Amino acid sequence: MKITLPIVTKDELGKDGKRIFVYEERAMEADFSLGMQLRWEAKFPELAAQCSVTDYAARVAKMPSDAASLLSKLKCIYCFLETDMSFLEFIRLFDFTKKEYVQELVHRIGEAFKVMLDGAAEKN
Repeated sequence: MKITLPIVTKDELGKDGKRIFVYEERAMEADFSLGMQLRWEAKFPELAAQCSVTDYAARVAKMPSDAASLLSKLKCIYCFLETDMSFLEFIRLFDFTKKEYVQELVHRIGEAFKVMLDGAAEKN
């Protein structure tokens, strides 16, 4: 299964001093097996000691869909994905300064949470 997220591909100053900002939709391979729990435990041990990744996802999914809750939600998304990137490298794929872009990112994260949490509910 794939999760599609808007990834920043270019962010630089042009010769005229204006910001050149480009992003593209990138499909990333999702893993909703126990692998996501193992990634959760390995990458976020303090949080994993308190709850499972699905419990954390259910909790943060109820947070307002805004830029302030993005970091918590991105921790879950990171664990849902099969990737060799560090969390810091993953976070650097996104931009948090452009309002329209952040709105699209919030929307895509909401879609990913719906898929993940619907799947978890079916398994229980």
